[in-house]
Amino acid sequence: MPESERQDSKQLLGMLACAKRPLKWAEIQGAVSIDVENRTVDFEGRRFRIDSKTLCGSLVEIRRDGSVELVHVTAKQ
Repeated sequence: MPESERQDSKQLLGMLACAKRPLKWAEIQGAVSIDVENRTVDFEGRRFRIDSKTLCGSLVEIRRDGSVELVHVTAKQ
């Protein structure tokens, strides 16, 4: 796995582990598109190019409603 994908995986797992509720894929993509330091939003340039299942494999599950969750609750501990 290339370093950029490894970083994306870490970022996604961190977001899912800290979330208080299941996050929709569109919400995740929106969040990573924001550059707080430069106060810009770039939906095309800063989004994940690979889907969550490819980034995190069996650690995540995609629900029918489009939400992405860690497979097991204990993964947050």
